[in-house]
Amino acid sequence: MKKMELKLCAGTMCYVMGGAQLMEIKDLLSAEELEYIDISYTPCLQQCQNGEKPPFAQLDGEMLQGISIETLLRIIKEKLNDAVR
Repeated sequence: MKKMELKLCAGTMCYVMGGAQLMEIKDLLSAEELEYIDISYTPCLQQCQNGEKPPFAQLDGEMLQGISIETLLRIIKEKLNDAVR
């Protein structure tokens, strides 16, 4: 299975609007799940100026806006389950 690529925005606006919680994703995934995900942080995903709602994450090229940690975790687990099937 190809690793998923997760980029989390660590910019100020995203951080204060919930991005700090998104950074806890590593603590909520198992070691086995983490083997299939490359997690990185970026200073900005350039979405705030488009009027989109922070925090932002990008998963395999798909931009996710206004995402909560619960929703991000659910999406990741669904993608992992689909890939295993």
